[in-house]
Amino acid sequence: MKIKELHIRNIASIEKGDIDFENGLRDAISGETAPLFLISGDTGAGKTVILDCISMALYKKTPRIDGVANAMRNDYVNAEGETLRVASIEQYTRLGISEREECYSEVIFEGNDGMNYHARLSLGMQRSRKQLKHRQPKWEVKKGDNDWISGNTEVANTILQAVGLTFEQFGRMAMLAQGQFATFLTGNKSEREAILEQLTNTERFSKYGAAIKNLFDKAQAIYKQTQTEYETEKTHILDKEEKEKLLAEQSNINTQKQTLETKIRLNEQQLTLVNTINQCRKNQTLAQEELEQLQKRLQGEEYKADMKLVKNWDNTTAQRQTLVKMQEAKVKREQSLSQEPMCQQMFNRLSADFAQRNHDMSLLSDKTEKLHQWITAHQSQEEVYSKTGEIIQKIRQYEDTNKEIQTIARQIETETARTTTLKNIVEKTAQAAANTDNAIADIQKNIETLSKQREMLNPVLINQNLEQANMRNTRLKQLQQTLQNMETDTNNLEKLDKEIKGQTEKLTIFHQAVQKAEKAYLAAKEKDEKANNLLHTMQTSLEEHLVTLRKRLIAEQADICPLCGQHINHIYLDEDFKAVLTPLEKEKNITEENLLKATTAYDEAKKRYNTASGMLETQRHILAEQKNKADATKKQALTVAKQSGLDITKSIAQQVNIAINEIGQILHQLKLQQKDAEELQNKINLLLNEKKKLEIQKTTADKAKVQADKDFYANEQHIHQLHEQKKAGERTAINLFTDLNAILANWMPGWQQDTYSTKNILCRDANEYADMKKKFDTAAQQLQTAKATAVSIGNTRDKILHLHAGWDTSASPATYPCSDINDEWTRLYIEINTIAKDTCECTAIITACETTLGIYYKTSGTAESDLIALVGKEKEIPEARQRINDLQASITSRRDAIATMQRQQTEAMEKLGICEGQDIPDLTLLQEEKNILALTRDQLVSEQATICSKLEEDKRNEDNFKKITARLEAVKKNFTKWDRLNSRFGGTRFRTLVQSYILRPLLNNANIYLAQITDRYKLTCSEENEQLSILVLDCYNKNQVRSVTVLSGGERFMISLALSLALSSLNRPDMNIDILFIDEGFGTLDEKSLDSVMSTLERLQEIAGQNGRRVGIISHREELDERINVQIRVIKKGEGRSRIELKGTMPVK
Repeated sequence: MKIKELHIRNIASIEKGDIDFENGLRDAISGETAPLFLISGDTGAGKTVILDCISMALYKKTPRIDGVANAMRNDYVNAEGETLRVASIEQYTRLGISEREECYSEVIFEGNDGMNYHARLSLGMQRSRKQLKHRQPKWEVKKGDNDWISGNTEVANTILQAVGLTFEQFGRMAMLAQGQFATFLTGNKSEREAILEQLTNTERFSKYGAAIKNLFDKAQAIYKQTQTEYETEKTHILDKEEKEKLLAEQSNINTQKQTLETKIRLNEQQLTLVNTINQCRKNQTLAQEELEQLQKRLQGEEYKADMKLVKNWDNTTAQRQTLVKMQEAKVKREQSLSQEPMCQQMFNRLSADFAQRNHDMSLLSDKTEKLHQWITAHQSQEEVYSKTGEIIQKIRQYEDTNKEIQTIARQIETETARTTTLKNIVEKTAQAAANTDNAIADIQKNIETLSKQREMLNPVLINQNLEQANMRNTRLKQLQQTLQNMETDTNNLEKLDKEIKGQTEKLTIFHQAVQKAEKAYLAAKEKDEKANNLLHTMQTSLEEHLVTLRKRLIAEQADICPLCGQHINHIYLDEDFKAVLTPLEKEKNITEENLLKATTAYDEAKKRYNTASGMLETQRHILAEQKNKADATKKQALTVAKQSGLDITKSIAQQVNIAINEIGQILHQLKLQQKDAEELQNKINLLLNEKKKLEIQKTTADKAKVQADKDFYANEQHIHQLHEQKKAGERTAINLFTDLNAILANWMPGWQQDTYSTKNILCRDANEYADMKKKFDTAAQQLQTAKATAVSIGNTRDKILHLHAGWDTSASPATYPCSDINDEWTRLYIEINTIAKDTCECTAIITACETTLGIYYKTSGTAESDLIALVGKEKEIPEARQRINDLQASITSRRDAIATMQRQQTEAMEKLGICEGQDIPDLTLLQEEKNILALTRDQLVSEQATICSKLEEDKRNEDNFKKITARLEAVKKNFTKWDRLNSRFGGTRFRTLVQSYILRPLLNNANIYLAQITDRYKLTCSEENEQLSILVLDCYNKNQVRSVTVLSGGERFMISLALSLALSSLNRPDMNIDILFIDEGFGTLDEKSLDSVMSTLERLQEIAGQNGRRVGIISHREELDERINVQIRVIKKGEGRSRIELKGTMPVK
């Protein structure tokens, strides 16, 4: 990823800022992209806002608000009455802007795919109900020239794919922000694990470890559950003796049960036989009575009438069918004869239509003959008429070709006239290109001359000397300031010591006042408690006891009160008791008021004493700290003076002033030399700009010359092509004339003189011939169709007349409207023919039926009326037949039932061994015996079921125990495997193991940077480093291993910087960022350490893992301001506004 540009509008304190990281941060002297640049400004100007703007545009959050605790429950209300969260991004909206002003941060960067992206977060204000409120943030991204994409999820996914880093990874790789600098060094194990996981993709090992731990937990749970099932099931299996006892009991019960079943079966047989005999005797008596009743009905009149009716019906079946058939035939013959008049009427109408068709056919024949004569007369020109379309097309081609030849001739004249003009343009453009080349050569000579002069000044050496002088000047000024501060601190210490003595005396006075106030408070408290107790006792006694007792006396009608001796009429009322308590209440109020005053006085005395005591302790602590600080400052000043080559035995302040004056003169000379080099560079830049303009003019002139040559050559080629086109057109015109003349010469001589008239005449004659031929074909077809129709109609008409020869055939011509006349004739013939056939068939049927019935009437002696009456009773026959059958079936059924019951009774008595006339066994005794046997069988069955249930359960338990045993062995084997893996890799162990192997090369990489800063410390770790702890090797103290917690602030910063640089270089190809921003720690460094850190950062691109990487430092230290030329300055404008300026950079072209 490459950050190219940053555009800020009204974010935090920055009103407007545009930074071109790609082209705008070039050194004004060398002209190269600055590997190191400074972001400087006063405190509160908004230096860190630049990093926040980059972060919010890319991730919609910043390092500062991301670290807020309880972000979801931490709100506040601003001056406008709007509620905002402490961690809300809307807070970055600059205060005081209106709803019309822009407010956004936009980053232009090159993604990992090589495409340019625009990421923007827009804030701002809006007016709602006359109240100015923050607008909802709008996050957008644009890829190349595509449209803007919105929506938090879509934007986040697009940026993540382009950058390849999450917010946390970006913070580690690109921005070492305030408060997060030394997290990896001094944080706990979990913090270091989280950082390494973000930067090294070891999160997959966390997932592996979690998966292993999850599988182990599952295997352990299954193993414990299976072991529990094993122990539980083992107790459910019966002992061997108990099982054998149950088997013996089961065998004994089976023997008893078999004997009992035999008795039960015999008892049931006897019961069944006795019941059968009793039931048969009863049913037999009832069946005999029913049989006698049925035999009486058999002799009745109703039965005889039904038998006669059914017999007559069955004997006349054939005669009845013949009678019905004859009646149906007569009806059908009458219906057919009634349709003949309608058919004759239709025949007359169709005959009139037939006459009309013959007349029309005669007229059509005459018309067809006339058309045939006209076509025969014009048949000689049919060949021309058949090719009319082709001939007209060729005539048009002939006309178009002649017009095209004329047009080409005019174009040839025009292009020939342009040739001279184009030739002059070619000569002028060649001369202009030559003049531009000469001017560029002259400017290049001047540039080379000025470059040699600049090289003689050696600007690189000047910058180095100036940098060294600035560093020495800075050290001396700091030492001077330190000496002045030391003098001021000494005066402050004396003054503070006097204040402490005075405060001690005041504290003694305050302590005495506290003791006095405490005594007064205790006395007032004691009096208040006594008064309160006395009042409470009186109130309780009088109100709850005396008053209740005296009211009770009144209720009992007593005369004298036993407590006070007064007459009952003289007892005090409630108001009298209140009067008695009033002095006590007044005394209680007075003591309570005195206690309140004493408490207030005591609290104020304690407060004064505590305040004075706290101030005294604070002053003493400050005095001790300032003394320690003064001693350390003095020691440091002596060290710096000694390092600066000063004599510490003499006055250091005087030596510092002399050295500052000397170094000032050196700086003045070096800056003059630097100014000369810059002026030469500016002249070179001006000449380069002029050269660039001339090169643009040369490119334009060359393009004009090339274009002129192309135009001249194109003109010649065009003229040649026009001549060729003209010749081709003339050949085409000759060929077309030859073809047309061969066809049209005989039909229309001189056709070429007026081709327009020729086309019109040809079209007219051809259309007329085609129309006449079409009419002839149509008439011939119609005539042929009419003849065929007449033949068909004549045949059908003759068939009809054959059936009805007496019908009239003469009819006047008249058209019969219909869709198909043949269908009408055919339909009429079919209808007439059907009527004739039906009439003949019905007549034959009637004759045959009358003959048959006449014979029946003579032989039977009956008349036709008798047969017709019998047919009329057809509906009564099924009922009569059913009554006869039911009666006969009932008689047969009763006789069979009596016989069956007699047989069953005899069989049952034989089975019981009883002869006819003997008594059968008592049914009651047999039923009692059955009940006793059933009860005995139920007891045996219950005992047997209990034993079988125990044995079956034991069998199931044994089978289940075998299964559980086999399953326990498999589960134990699986648990042992996952226990072994979990002990090594489960949970976070796998990730920690991998990260411990990553940590050592990471520390080695950090030592490369640390060696550039200081040779005292090296980073190391223990061999088995499960806690991922980082140790420091002190090379100045015999390589003693130390903890990072005992390092000073400056030492911790240097080591944290080396670690952070190593972490930021621990990247993948898709996690590469071209700029590293550092926003912390430089204020804790002394001069020597600062020099080492700056030297390392200046040579960062030469160190492994940081190829081509630039560093941006955020600081307000003056030494950095003098040392780093290229700067982004954040300048306060007042009223909480700032602006951004670039210093020491070349102007962007």
